[in-house]
Amino acid sequence: MIAYLSGRVVGNLENQIILKIPIGVGYLLNIPTQKVYMINENLEFFVWEVVRENKIELYAFEDLEDRKWAEKLTKVDGVGPKAAATIIFSLGNQKLMEAIYNAETQIISDVKGIGIKTSKKIVLELKGSATDINSLQQTSTNSQVSIDYTDTLSNLGYKRGEIVSTITKLKKSGDWMDDNLVETVKKGLELLGKK
Repeated sequence: MIAYLSGRVVGNLENQIILKIPIGVGYLLNIPTQKVYMINENLEFFVWEVVRENKIELYAFEDLEDRKWAEKLTKVDGVGPKAAATIIFSLGNQKLMEAIYNAETQIISDVKGIGIKTSKKIVLELKGSATDINSLQQTSTNSQVSIDYTDTLSNLGYKRGEIVSTITKLKKSGDWMDDNLVETVKKGLELLGKK
């Protein structure tokens, strides 16, 4: 089973990319409609491999938790792999957990192709899987800082791998600050300058 892929984008199709891995094989990956990946961009994904009678589909997620939640959604009656991936691609695991925890069915039913009936089933059946709200909010805050940090460094031209590496180093050294993005970015740039 394919669970992770790292490689270079060699083709763009509608809601899909072809990712060529170093040994020369290209994988067709389903991606979110709102994502744009450039040809020759180096990427890494957590992959959800869905095997059916007549085909194999690969869904690509930048976050391992997103992949886990996509799979979890298919345990709900009436939610297939494509619908599960669409929900995660649209909301992400954090927003989905918040919607489930707070029973905000409208947020889920706003996703294209997901009706209110299915949304209610998701909330009902996965309520126990959503973390308690305090830790959820903490994770959500931390996650938002990471997103802002990643966006800032991406805009400065740094690759995802370099950015993830600095986040890991900053957290390990205790220099990561959830309440001060500017200082955290400065420290990250210092690390990148030492390369």
